[in-house]
Amino acid sequence: MDLENLRNTEYLKCADLLAELIGLDVDAKEKIYKCFESMGIQSFFQQLESLDLSPETTDKLKNVKAIIELSGGKRGLR
Repeated sequence: MDLENLRNTEYLKCADLLAELIGLDVDAKEKIYKCFESMGIQSFFQQLESLDLSPETTDKLKNVKAIIELSGGKRGLR
């Protein structure tokens, strides 16, 4: 498996986990996956406000980002 396919597989896993964790519908999950593909996960979380997601989904994702930052230390999304 080449690097791009591996990366996209991991992006899909992450989108699936987020969808399950915060109760996203299929459309929101697909939007998130496409954002991961185009900008990467770190940029996705940095640009949450500008993405075309519902306010409720954006708030939930901000909470996920905060948890990652608190638990990640140097590995966080800063």
